[in-house]
This record gives sequence, structure tokens and C-alpha cells, in this order.
Amino acid sequence: MEKVEFFKRANFFPGLKATPSFWNEIEDYHFRKESLYNSLYHGFGIVPDYLESMHVQADKTKGGLITLIVGSGMAFDGLGRPLFLYEPQALVLDPKKFKLPCTIYITASYDEKMEDFYEDKENSDLQGYQRKKESCVINILNSIPDPSIYIELARINLSNQDGNGVTEIANCNNFTDPGTNALDYRFIPWAVRVKKGISSYLQNYMIDLLNFTETVCNTSYEVIQLPSFRNLQTVAMTSKMIMQTAGVFFDNIINIITPIFNMDHQVLFEIAEYERNNEKIGRIYTTKTSYEDARKAMYSLGDAIKAYNNSYEEIDAILNFHKEVMNGLKHTLVEKEVSTSDIVYISYKMPHILLFEDQRFTLVDSISMGSEESVEAHNLHFENCVQSTTNNEAFYYPDGVLVHDIVKRWIGGEMKFTLKNIIKGRKTLIIRRTDIHQGNYSVDVKYQGNSVKTLTVDGVDTKNRWRNLYFTFEEGELNEFNPELSLALDGKGRDNAGTIWIYQLL
Repeated sequence: MEKVEFFKRANFFPGLKATPSFWNEIEDYHFRKESLYNSLYHGFGIVPDYLESMHVQADKTKGGLITLIVGSGMAFDGLGRPLFLYEPQALVLDPKKFKLPCTIYITASYDEKMEDFYEDKENSDLQGYQRKKESCVINILNSIPDPSIYIELARINLSNQDGNGVTEIANCNNFTDPGTNALDYRFIPWAVRVKKGISSYLQNYMIDLLNFTETVCNTSYEVIQLPSFRNLQTVAMTSKMIMQTAGVFFDNIINIITPIFNMDHQVLFEIAEYERNNEKIGRIYTTKTSYEDARKAMYSLGDAIKAYNNSYEEIDAILNFHKEVMNGLKHTLVEKEVSTSDIVYISYKMPHILLFEDQRFTLVDSISMGSEESVEAHNLHFENCVQSTTNNEAFYYPDGVLVHDIVKRWIGGEMKFTLKNIIKGRKTLIIRRTDIHQGNYSVDVKYQGNSVKTLTVDGVDTKNRWRNLYFTFEEGELNEFNPELSLALDGKGRDNAGTIWIYQLL
């Protein structure tokens, strides 16, 4: 642990003899405290983007001498002392002074010079320098004696490859591999330059917005498996992580939003491209008003980013435009909410995402009675049945839509099947397509051998025979990863089952 010197501020009182030594101690106090602050909050190295950032360039004079030009700038050494180079400085490099091949270093080190001498011709005891000018010394060295004192500005790997000596130093054309007799900037230390911060309110709002973006992309991907949804989700997740951990300066917010805008554009483009490549699904997304709202917000977002001038008002507008894009995508791709009565009559293909009873469910599994692979994978079988048959049926829903499906029919006993791909303990919604030609009966739903639910088949309809019947398991009721369920009948009752869909709460 470094030794910490006590900081003692001056304290004036009547009768205090303020000698030059006393005043100099006051100056040293402030300098020491400033140096500590610099080392803790700015670190070690060159201050970026201040003046010319002490950038080193090579030149050649008319006399054939190799000259290195060090630009003006500022740095902090390992003791926190500021190194000021007020104007560019030229150095003459003489390769003959070094034994080749070797690496030389252009360095800066702290320096201070006494200036503004006050002369008292009558009494020399009352004269002296009035100020200390803080600056730095630029050197070319064959090694760095103390890394905490000497700051590397560049290095050069000198080599006499062609036998004619070093006649020229090239400026860096390849940062990762500058080569010999060329300036090398790879090992320069850089200090941290403090920028304009952001309020906790804006930070929390952005974290919430990025989290919302993640959720919308994840949900949308369940509907259409477009790579851009996963890409936008990753960008939002990474940006949120940066906001929550490393922190962001105000100047950097636009750098977080710009790639998100690019992904917004890509998402909307890929939705339209998906429809063009899958004409059989019909234009069910881009014709929606919500899609057009998202597209308009995306273009407005792009215009706002182009015109951005680093103000809070513009950031507010930019973030709101992105939120409009996400809301548009959400309303475009997630089906409208289905009520407990509506779900019975859904004749179209069951959606990946289902809004039901104010909750969002995602399709995790399905059982197709006409697929041997699906039946075997779910271990679907009958026990204690008088007979079971498989029939290819085509019936109408009450909305007049004709739907084909494979149906299992049985008398008495029970149909057993195993659920797959579910999360244990999560709320689960199970929907079954059913022919109600002979309705008005109930089915016992069993789990772990116990009756836990009742599936009621209300009414009889000999014309529009399809209905979607459902039952739910609440949080914690299904305590296995692959639970086995059964649909049981008493006596000689008849039942039937078309496709079964399994949803779980998102």
C-alpha cells in the first residue's frame, strides 16, 4: 500500500508570520492534492482529444535530417502530475547514436521551470523567481527508465535492413503491424477524459426502454424467426449492460442509439422481405396500420439522428421515436387479445403468441394426431378403451371456415400423453380441437393419477362441428419437466381429440 501523506491546510491567525516558506507550503498542498485527484480520476497517460494529443509525426528536413514532430497536448504521469506541451516541438533523430537493430522511445516527462525573476538591486535577499512554469521534457530514449515518470508517445523499431543505414522514418500506415523504421503507436497509455454525464432519470428510462426492446424482439421472434430480431435483441441487451455497469457519458448516448436505429430499419425491411418470399401467408403484417406507424417512426428516428446536435431535447425525441417503432412491432406481430369465449371459435392457425386473460402465452408444444412421429414423441396411447379410431375429418367452425384435421375417437377409458418442451412450475394453457357433434358431456383431466381438472363439452352442433376446448394449470401445479396427463371418461362415454396445442406463460 502506498504511503499517504497528511494533507494540512493553512490556518491564518493574528500574529502569524507568513514567510515565503509558509506560502510555498500552501502551493505544494494544492499541487499534491491536485496530483492525487489526477491519479485517481484521470489515470496515467495522454489526455485524448485535447489540442493535438501529443501526436508524433515523422518528417525529413532539406538537409536530410530525420525530424520528429510532437504535437501539443497534455498528459498525466504515474504520480498524477500534469505534463503540458504548449506548442509543437521538433526533435532531430540521429540513428547513428543507437546500436542497430534496437527500439527507441519518444517520451514525455514532467518538468517545471522558474520564471519571472524579480530583481531588487538594493537588497538581493528580497529578490527571486515569482512563478514556476509547469511543462514537460520530450526525449528520445533507448529504454524507459521508470514507466511512472516517462510517458511513451511513440516507439520506433530501428533496423539497418538494406545496409544503407536508416535514412527515413515512415508514419504509421498499419496500426497493428507498423513494421521497422516506422512510428508505432500501439503501446501509448491514455488517460480518462471526463465528459458530460447523464442524469439517473435518463439512465433509468433508457434501461427500461432497452429492456422493453429486448422483450418485444424475443416475442416477435416467436412469431417470425427473423435473424434481425435476435440481432436487435442482442444490441439492446449489450447496450443495457453497458448502461447498468460501465456507465455512459451524455456524448455517448447517440452511439448507443445509432446501431439500434440500424437494426430497427433491418427488422422492418426483413418483415416485408419475409412476406415477399412467403406469398402463401398473404400480406398479413405490412398492411397493418401498426406496421406503417413503426415504419414512419423509424424514418423519423433516422432523420433525428442525422440532425442531432447534442441536446437533451433531441435525445428525448430520438428515444421516443424508437419506442414508437417497438410499439408498432408489438402491435403488428402479437395477435390481438383472445377472450375466454373467442378462443373456442379460432378457426385460423393457432398463433405462436397468444394474449389470453390479460396474459401473454407462447406456443411451446403441439400434438398432431395424424403424425406418427408426434404421437410417439408424446407417448400418446389409450387405456381401458372399448375402441379407438383415427379419422381424417373436415368440419366447419361457426365462422364458416372449413378446417381439415386428424381426429382420435374412443369410447370409455382414457387417452394418455406426455407434455414436452415445457418449463416446470409455469402456468400452462392446453387447447384441444374437438368435434361437438355429440356434445354435452365432461372429460376428467388427470395428472399423476389424480383428477385435477374438468374439460366440459357444452352443446351439440351437427352443422358447425369444430370447437377449441381448453383447461389451464396454474403456477406450480405441473411439477415435472415431462408430465403425463390423461383425458378420462366414465363408463361408455365417447370422446374425440384433434390437434392439441400447449402454451406456457411468457
